[in-house]
Amino acid sequence: MAPSNFQVLITGVDDTHIARKRRAVYLRPFLLFYLNSLLAEMIFLAVGIFIMTGTRDLFYKVVWTLVFCPLGMGGAMGGLINWFIVDYHYGKRAVHFTAILSLLILSSCNYLCYNLDRHFGWFGATEHPMWFHWRYPMIWAVGYFNGLLLFTDSGQEKLARVGL
Repeated sequence: MAPSNFQVLITGVDDTHIARKRRAVYLRPFLLFYLNSLLAEMIFLAVGIFIMTGTRDLFYKVVWTLVFCPLGMGGAMGGLINWFIVDYHYGKRAVHFTAILSLLILSSCNYLCYNLDRHFGWFGATEHPMWFHWRYPMIWAVGYFNGLLLFTDSGQEKLARVGL
C-alpha cells in the first residue's frame, strides 16, 4: 500500500475542540458581513418600495436585495478578510484594514448596483442618485465596527456571547 499524501488534522478529542475554535475564527467574517449586508439590503428594499419606485418589478427587487447582494458581499468580504487579515493581524491594525477593505470592496459593489439600477430602474438611481452615494461613509463605519468585533478582545467576547 502506498503512503498517504495527506496529513490527518483531527486525531483526538483535544484536536476536535481546537478545530471547532479555528472553524469559528474563519466563519465569523462570512457570517458577520452576510448578516450586516442582509440588514442593509432589507432597509434599502423597504426604502426602494415605499419611497422610491413602489412595487414595480417586486420579484426582481426582492431576489436581488435579499439573495444575491448579501451572499455576494458576505462571501467576498469574508473570503478577503480570511485571506488578508485573519492569522496575520490583530487589534487596531486589523480593525483599520477591515474598514479600508470594506470601503474598497463594498463601495465597488455599491457603484455596480448604482449603474445597474440606472439601467433597470428598480431602486430610483436615476431620480435619486444621492440615495446611492451617501452610503460610502456608512460602508466604512460598518467595516470599522465589524473589525472591532472580529479583531479585538472585547469584540470577540461579544460575538461569543451571541453564539458566533
